[in-house]
Amino acid sequence: MIERLQKALKHIEELSPEAQEDLAQHIEELTEPLSDLTAPHDLAAGDTMPQTVRGALAVAGVWSDLQGDDEFAALDRIRHETQPTPPLDEQLAWLDDDQR
Repeated sequence: MIERLQKALKHIEELSPEAQEDLAQHIEELTEPLSDLTAPHDLAAGDTMPQTVRGALAVAGVWSDLQGDDEFAALDRIRHETQPTPPLDEQLAWLDDDQR
């Protein structure tokens, strides 16, 4: 990965000054250390975080309402109570009949 970045950066002078500035900002945002993140209770100030970090925190927040093993046990129970779907070959057997 580093080699690819080094090769790409050799050609940065070919970009317009505006594109160079945009690229520099994007690289800075993507390489910010994770230790600079605010505490979860300070997420209201998330407007100052890069979009990539806000997106990662949003994905992680999806699971924040899970209670723990109860949900996983319920999902496992539902999975075992549900009739399995037939194999794909059986479901698509009618295609072979139509081609004959």
